[in-house]
Amino acid sequence: MGRDDLRSEIPNLVSRLIQIPSVNPPGFTINVAGFIRDWLNEHGFTSEFREYAKDKPNVIARVGRNKPVLILNGHMDVVPPGDDSKWTYSPFSGRIVEDRVYGRGATDMKGGLAVIMTVFAELAPLIEKQGSGTLIFSATADEETGGHPGVEALVRDNVLTGDAAIIAEPSGSSRYYIGEKGLCQVKLVTRGRSAHGSLPVLGENAIMKLIRAISKAEELISEFNSGIKIPSELVNAIKNSAEVYLEAAKASGLNLTLSDFERVVGTVSFNPGVINGGSKINMVPDYAELELDMRIPPGVSPNQVINHLRSGLSSIADIEILDTSEPNYTSPGETIARLVHEGIEKVLGAPPKPVIVTGATDGRYLRARGVPTVVYGPGELALAHAYNEYVTVDDLLKTHDVMTYAVKRFFGV
Repeated sequence: MGRDDLRSEIPNLVSRLIQIPSVNPPGFTINVAGFIRDWLNEHGFTSEFREYAKDKPNVIARVGRNKPVLILNGHMDVVPPGDDSKWTYSPFSGRIVEDRVYGRGATDMKGGLAVIMTVFAELAPLIEKQGSGTLIFSATADEETGGHPGVEALVRDNVLTGDAAIIAEPSGSSRYYIGEKGLCQVKLVTRGRSAHGSLPVLGENAIMKLIRAISKAEELISEFNSGIKIPSELVNAIKNSAEVYLEAAKASGLNLTLSDFERVVGTVSFNPGVINGGSKINMVPDYAELELDMRIPPGVSPNQVINHLRSGLSSIADIEILDTSEPNYTSPGETIARLVHEGIEKVLGAPPKPVIVTGATDGRYLRARGVPTVVYGPGELALAHAYNEYVTVDDLLKTHDVMTYAVKRFFGV
């Protein structure tokens, strides 16, 4: 496909994908999956549906044989558009204006889907002809709410397994994600004794206990953070990540520093998210709870954090685990990371920046299975989930070119 064709074809494909709503919740992917299956068929490829939840099929296409096996992955679901009146163009219009494609999912991540669909269609025949390995395309469900009937199930059933993977989530053309923080969400529960509000001395106030527990928990996490040792091969990625987040913060008018974000990326974060307690203003509450969200950097386990909190809060609060996931990363020295790095350098002439992100992607399931995984795709992180979300044509083409370079070198074609 010529350069002029690509400049037209990829943005048009993004636009068509945006025009098929796949909002999560409920996260139904049946319509967009059908479009992708038909598109693949038109380009000469057979694919299959794998469905683990009703109307949430995953699309899998596979070419070639033997090793090495490379997975190209992207999710089909998008977050809700919010208030339509806050969009310059209708959120599902897929409107192309000058160098931008607008709409919900343009950045996260129908732009990335369009890129891997195009790269797969271009390179699959060559890989198959030369017998240089196996290339897998996967368009998956439910990433925005955990990926459980998507990548997690596909990895569990050995449908998605291989020697390396590229997930086309938005990284920006000169950055690539090699890892992500883990998740540690817990509930702090305090119990007291009920009494009439006019005689609080007769009771024990669970809300007051919870206030003390929150303050103590923050102290404990600060203490824990002072002892964290980040793996040495990730120090540069932590700094790169801080620079990315600082840039976004400055664009929003926030007065923060690089060290603020190095701390956010390289330590356990602390965010009391939901608090509940009491039943009536004139009663001493006998129960209160806090839902606490913490994100865990590589080199630390959620269990270590929970045990540290329990040891320091045992006399004040009980701790219930809500959800956890391990922090994870792919070594910058892994083949797929080196190839993407090299592609950014050679194809774009730009300084490549490996990054650790604070949120979670489907990459965690692949890495947990031992599949070296890099996140690289078009779009800027700050545009994901935003009003007037868009992806630039320039970014689509640049990430296409870098990904093409990396895939070709991976297979030696």
